[in-house]
Amino acid sequence: MTIRSARRFGLVLLITILCVVGLMQRGHTYIERGRTPLPLHFDGAQPFTQGRALVQQGAWHGYIDHTGQLVIPLKYRDARSFSEGLAAVELQEKWGYINREGKTVIPFHFDRAFDFKEGLAAVSQGNQWGFINKSGQVVVPYQFDHVLNFKEGLAAVKKGQKWGYVNRSGRLVIPLKFDNVHSFSDGLARVKQGNSWSYINEKGQVVLGEFFTWAQPFHEGLAAANQDGRWGFINTSGQWEIGAQFQQVLKFVQGFAPVQWRWRWGYINRQGQVVIPYTYEEAWYFSEGMALVRQDGKWGYIDSTGTLVIPCRFENAESFSEGMAPVKFADEWGYLNRSGQPVFPYALKVAMERLPSDTPGDE
Repeated sequence: MTIRSARRFGLVLLITILCVVGLMQRGHTYIERGRTPLPLHFDGAQPFTQGRALVQQGAWHGYIDHTGQLVIPLKYRDARSFSEGLAAVELQEKWGYINREGKTVIPFHFDRAFDFKEGLAAVSQGNQWGFINKSGQVVVPYQFDHVLNFKEGLAAVKKGQKWGYVNRSGRLVIPLKFDNVHSFSDGLARVKQGNSWSYINEKGQVVLGEFFTWAQPFHEGLAAANQDGRWGFINTSGQWEIGAQFQQVLKFVQGFAPVQWRWRWGYINRQGQVVIPYTYEEAWYFSEGMALVRQDGKWGYIDSTGTLVIPCRFENAESFSEGMAPVKFADEWGYLNRSGQPVFPYALKVAMERLPSDTPGDE
């Protein structure tokens, strides 16, 4: 090789390295030791929690920050969103927990693992479940066939065919006598004995027997209930707050509930008044003042007045969290800001730049 050729080769190599570094800084490329460079695109994406968002590329999972930087590498076979400062992740067929910097804080020796809730997380070894604290210490021994997360100081646990509830010390405070259960919410839990459903308080006392066909857990003081094929909402005293009149309903969130009538969805307030008309094929909860709705098979976002602020153009989407929402467009997952602009990754921006203009009269 001549000196001139060597210089030319060195210059090309330097430019290539600088380009790759620049792309990495903009979140467009991901390189891990032992792997070829990958353009950063997402096959899956979750809402932001605690400054991190879970993303997927192929079979691998990692986390980005609010700038779109891949701050925790795509190296986990499975993973969950951050909760209470930690995230459960799977590596080499075992689960452990990492912090927001990607450091392992609870080693990988669990067969399954849930999110931390109220300072404790459900984990399993073999076929038995227990609970650990944030130091990784087992505070409720492995003894249950299945469990639900802690909520309002109690966790539902199952042995054999029966469910009960334990407190944070692992003491069984409500006996294993139920055939099915839900977690506590608004001080009540929905439970089933035989063919009968009811609501119990934290002492295990039945405070509300069901006089309706079906019901859901309480949320914001109301529970969706079905009577004679129609849905409405009851209060914690068991009285109809909003009469059974809808085909389907979802729970109240931020003072609004999605409801269906004549195969279209709209929204009611706590007084049962229709505040956003029956317009949509599907509708979801409000989050950060925006709600997901579907029209003509595509998803978009409305505000609390019912105005469509981000057009229905996405194949799939999630709710807003920490100012951004994951959306799927042209087989690419990425994130929007509240103005509906794609913020990352680059592949999503390119795909959306090919959109036709939404201005009336434009070709």
